[in-house]
Amino acid sequence: MNLEEAIEWVDSTLQSKTGKQLTIPEKEILKAAWENETYSAVADSLYMSVGHIKDLASLLWKRLSDLFQEKVTKNNFRHLVIERSANSTQTSLVAEIDQIEDPKGNILIVDDQIENLHFLSDILSKQGYKVRSVTNGKMALRTVRNNPPDVILLDIKMPDIDGYQVCSILKAEEETSDIPIIFLSALNEVFDKVKAFEMGGVDYITKPFQPEEVIARIQTHLTLQQQKHQLRQEIEQHQQTAEILYQSRSLLASLLNSSRDGIAAMQAVRDMVTGEIEDFRYLLVNPVFAKILGKKREELTNNLGHKQFLNQLIPRCFEKFVQVVETGESLEQKFFWKTDMNKKYYDLIAVKLGDGFSITVREVKD
Repeated sequence: MNLEEAIEWVDSTLQSKTGKQLTIPEKEILKAAWENETYSAVADSLYMSVGHIKDLASLLWKRLSDLFQEKVTKNNFRHLVIERSANSTQTSLVAEIDQIEDPKGNILIVDDQIENLHFLSDILSKQGYKVRSVTNGKMALRTVRNNPPDVILLDIKMPDIDGYQVCSILKAEEETSDIPIIFLSALNEVFDKVKAFEMGGVDYITKPFQPEEVIARIQTHLTLQQQKHQLRQEIEQHQQTAEILYQSRSLLASLLNSSRDGIAAMQAVRDMVTGEIEDFRYLLVNPVFAKILGKKREELTNNLGHKQFLNQLIPRCFEKFVQVVETGESLEQKFFWKTDMNKKYYDLIAVKLGDGFSITVREVKD
């Protein structure tokens, strides 16, 4: 398996299970993991900050860990993908997901009472949840770290370490801190609700369990978790878009400022009633263009081009620019511009750009 096949396999698997595809930055992160490159190299290639790439990578590894039901990192990504895709007939965790038709969620139950585990597992499995169960705190910690669930039902009174301690440990670790923990407590047990919430619990259920209450509380916190995850994705996409936009603007500004040609972009100003073009407004002006006109950039940017001034450059210049916008045909024109010091000749090219045009002016030396 080569790099392209690996990324295609991950992309198709992710899309089939979640309905979402890999973004371009995510593919570059996977490429770096496959080829053992640094995040700095990814940041340079995408014109993004290293910190932003690391944040995207952290979210990506979490998504893939949820997908494969196994912790995925930059270091084990290549080995895991080769192992999973080498033989599609092998039993894999992805296949396990397929065997459960659209599971509503992945639930871990932690209780040292076997009858409680059987009871909860039975009612949740019948409701379409994927259920796992362990009988003590140490097993719970190991299970959560290796395969994080969507929700944890955690008994408070256990023989090795109690539920409060398990909750505190999980909330202190970054990769497990966001998992909702619902405490389980018997009516005859001393249950410190304040301490439970201080440790990071989100809810509690008392024994004997009522199936309707258990299902309702789990579904509530699953919904909240999904909404938080969706919000994070939207924030991530917004940050990514903002970063790309910032980098693009920086690159564009660098190119414009270093160009030897005069460059400007103008937008049509139309009559509100007739829709006819009345004038043009400067959207962007580079230093060379402003110098040719003998003006400062701030005097031109976001200001009108003025018909009379444009027609001073070239006879019927305004009408020609209108034709560029309305017909989409580019304009090539020679003109001279006379100042107090001298007179220079220029080549002008205007090309339609949205509801306006871009203009490039180059001095003719000969």
